Amino acid sequence: MDPAASAPTAIKDPSPGSALLPLAVISNGGSTQNLTQGGWIEPLLAGEPNAHHLSLTSHDQVAGAVREAARLGAAAIVVNGGDGTADLVFGALLNDRPFAAPPPLALLSAGKTNMTAHAWCGPHPKEMALRHVLDSRRKGMLLENVIQRPILTLDRGDGAAPLRGAFFGAADVVNGILFCRKHIYPLNLPNAVSHSTAMGLLLWRSLFASPDSDDVTASWRPQGEQERGAFFFAGATTLDELILGLKIEPATNDGPLRYLSLRPGPRAIFAALPRLISKSVNAGVGRTVRAVQSLTLAFDGAYTLDGELYEAAASRPLALSAEDSLPFIRYDRTS
Repeated sequence: MDPAASAPTAIKDPSPGSALLPLAVISNGGSTQNLTQGGWIEPLLAGEPNAHHLSLTSHDQVAGAVREAARLGAAAIVVNGGDGTADLVFGALLNDRPFAAPPPLALLSAGKTNMTAHAWCGPHPKEMALRHVLDSRRKGMLLENVIQRPILTLDRGDGAAPLRGAFFGAADVVNGILFCRKHIYPLNLPNAVSHSTAMGLLLWRSLFASPDSDDVTASWRPQGEQERGAFFFAGATTLDELILGLKIEPATNDGPLRYLSLRPGPRAIFAALPRLISKSVNAGVGRTVRAVQSLTLAFDGAYTLDGELYEAAASRPLALSAEDSLPFIRYDRTS
């Protein structure tokens, strides 16, 4: 690809004499909320000295925007997009290493899935979150609420650069999501109807349908344990909380990855329901919960990394770890 064609559009108000920390804002114009509410961010950035708005039109431009942020000497980066955009920023920072040390990140909830932003930065709507960031920068408090978080690394075994993220999911639930995207969402039903129908279908599959994916083999360290078979869900995360505040609670703390698997069928699903309702999932009937250093999964079929979908082949097992970390700005704790 021509580098010029993939360069982000920069909208700057540099004010070179400003004492404020240099700030880079990377906006994915194709993220779900930015598509439907385009132009919301420019009025908030207008007149902000030493803030550089890097506006993207495609995912291909994210790595270039991160390099530009490094060239501009950004002391912090705001990511205006969803989980998929955040993952690409993680990859550009950790795979390419354009900064001597990665700057703190503030993630705005501007995508279709925003689980990482909610868990690590705060649950505020994107406009409120950006106002918090800009206000704390003006007060000199932007870097007072920075916390290191482990980043999930996914090696696909094909020699390509690893994917980076925070939540990995596989097994029959992902096949159900694919079915919904293909057959339910194109019907253009009201969102409430589409989502309710999709949730009903996933529940039915978990209780009664035979999984249409091949067996999954999962092995993890340091315990050196393994399990194999049909699963409704098999996945891992470095997040403290998942959707709706759900927490994975392993019995021991043996690593930064939280591994969860759930078998299909009424016995396992009904045994898990009380834990799901209490928003704290531990090991039990038909489910495995572990804290691990690394995880290997071998299967044929689809999987998701923070909402983005990929295909796996059992002949190339997926290797998951969380040895790297990045700093994040917890903006709901700023004044």
